[in-house]
Amino acid sequence: MLAVEEHVCVPFRTQRDDGDFKSFAEASAIVTRITSLAETHIQSLQAALESLGGHPAHAAKSAITNIEGWVASAIDKIRKTKVAKGMRDDYTALALCTASYNMLLTTANAFGNENVAQLAQRHLEDYAQAIVDIADVLPQIVVEDLAQIGLPVESSVAQRSQLQMRSAWRTGEGAHATTTTGTIETDATINRSQNPTYPTI
Repeated sequence: MLAVEEHVCVPFRTQRDDGDFKSFAEASAIVTRITSLAETHIQSLQAALESLGGHPAHAAKSAITNIEGWVASAIDKIRKTKVAKGMRDDYTALALCTASYNMLLTTANAFGNENVAQLAQRHLEDYAQAIVDIADVLPQIVVEDLAQIGLPVESSVAQRSQLQMRSAWRTGEGAHATTTTGTIETDATINRSQNPTYPTI
């Protein structure tokens, strides 16, 4: 987990200091925050690892060695819709982190290590919120990015897209909601039960 955080922090810092990202207020605020979170997480993970008598994984042995190049490539090489694509890649990197923290949390619980479990849960909550924040501002960033490269876009679609995105999230969250009297089924859940080819993603 320490190796994951150290790798994703590199492109986060690049974005934080990038002039194009600074010109987008929402994007700049988010990358500044996630960079700070990553740096804080790294310090906490280093301390936890030392307390267990462990050693940092060698970069060459890490499963995510290429992640900094993968994420940073969108920043350094892609000029058109650079910021929107950068935020998309941040979302992807944070999703990797949340899945990894889920695994760390479960492993800590399995070994009865409450300190590591609490650390993993705190970090998981940090990035879960960051993912929600990115998803929420991404429509506006996409529209601004397209406008900056001279494409004739309708700015009002950002708000409509944002509302549609939030609706999709609520549908997913409520797919298996339960009450004291039973399960609440959404349209998506019902459609899946009636049509095997109905998309699940």
